[in-house]
Amino acid sequence: MKRRKTLHALLFASGFFIPACTQTKNSTQNQTSTNQAQVITDQKSNSVELTLVSYGVARSLFSKMIPAFQAQWKAKTGQDVTFKESYGGSGAQTRAILGGLQADIAAQNIQSNIDALVEKGFVSPEWRQRLPNQASPANTVMVVVTRTGNPKNIQTWKDLTRDNVAIVGINPQTGGNARWGILAGYGSFLKSQGEQAAQDYLRSFVRNTKTLVSSGREASDAFIKNKIGDALLTFENEIIFTNKAVAEDLPYIVPATNIQVDFPVTVVDKIVDSRGTREVAEAFTKFLFSPKGQEIYAQQGYRPIDQTVYQKYASQYKPVSSLYKIADFGDWKVVDQKLFADGALFDSAQAARNR
Repeated sequence: MKRRKTLHALLFASGFFIPACTQTKNSTQNQTSTNQAQVITDQKSNSVELTLVSYGVARSLFSKMIPAFQAQWKAKTGQDVTFKESYGGSGAQTRAILGGLQADIAAQNIQSNIDALVEKGFVSPEWRQRLPNQASPANTVMVVVTRTGNPKNIQTWKDLTRDNVAIVGINPQTGGNARWGILAGYGSFLKSQGEQAAQDYLRSFVRNTKTLVSSGREASDAFIKNKIGDALLTFENEIIFTNKAVAEDLPYIVPATNIQVDFPVTVVDKIVDSRGTREVAEAFTKFLFSPKGQEIYAQQGYRPIDQTVYQKYASQYKPVSSLYKIADFGDWKVVDQKLFADGALFDSAQAARNR
C-alpha cells in the first residue's frame, strides 16, 4: 500500500519591480536605448515577475518546474524570479489572454490555442521555430480510466460506444484534452474503417457522454472523487501522476491505436516586450527542454522528447502499436473545422443526441 499523499494548491508568489528614474549624458537619439539598458540593469539587480498561463492539469507539473528554474536562474544571474500562475480549461485560458490577462508565457495542450494568439498579434508567427521539436518539450497519449476491475471490460475505442457505458467528458470548446480525446477515437475509426464508421463512433461517443465538464482537472475530480461514470478519457501523464498521489491505483487502458498529444509552449511576445520580461521568459521556456526540465516532465508522467530521459522512465509508459500525429489528419485548423467548429460533426452529434 502506497502512502497517501495530499495534493495542495500552489502558493502563488508575487513580486514588484519599479524601475528607477535616471538621467543620462547621452544624446537624445540614444535616450531610449539607454533607458532600456537601465531597466535591464535594475531587473538584474532585483527581481522580476512572470505570469504563466496553462491548462488545468499542468498545475502539478509547474509546481516542480518553477522552483527548479528559479534556483538555476538565481545561481546564474543573481536575480530572483517570482511567478503568478493561472490554470484552467485551455481554450478558456487563451480567451483570458485575449481579454487582457497579462501572460508572459503560455503553456498549452493544443496548438490551436496558440494559433489564436498568433492571429490576434499576441505571439509571433515564427513561435514554433524558436524552440526544439516545434516548441513542444514533451508529449503523451490518450488513455481510458475505468472502475476497479474494469467491470465494463473496456479495451478499445469501440467499447466506449456500447449502450451500457457512461463517459465523463470534457467540453471541446473549453479543453484541449477533449479535442485530443475525441480525435483519438474518431481518427482510429477514420484510418481503419473510413469516414462513415468514424462519424458513427462520434455519435455513439457523444450519446454516452453523461457528464460534460470544462477541464481535465474537473473531469478527474468528477470521476475519481464523485464516482461519476464508467470511463474517463484523459492524458496518460494525468493518470500516471494521479496513481502516484492516491493510495490505490486507478486502472486504465491505453488503446493500441492512439494519437501523440503535444504540449506547445511560447512566450507571449506582445506582453513580454511591453513588460521587459522577454529574456527571463525565454529562459524559462528553454529550461523546459533542458535535461533537468525533461527529467521533471518524466517524473510527472509525460513522455519527454529527450530519449535518454525517456528510456530511464520507459517502464511507466504502456506501448502503443499505431501512433498517429496531428499531421496525419492535416493540421489543427483542418481538424477544428471538420470536428469542432460551429455546426461541425461534434455539434451535429450533440444535436442528434438531444432529439
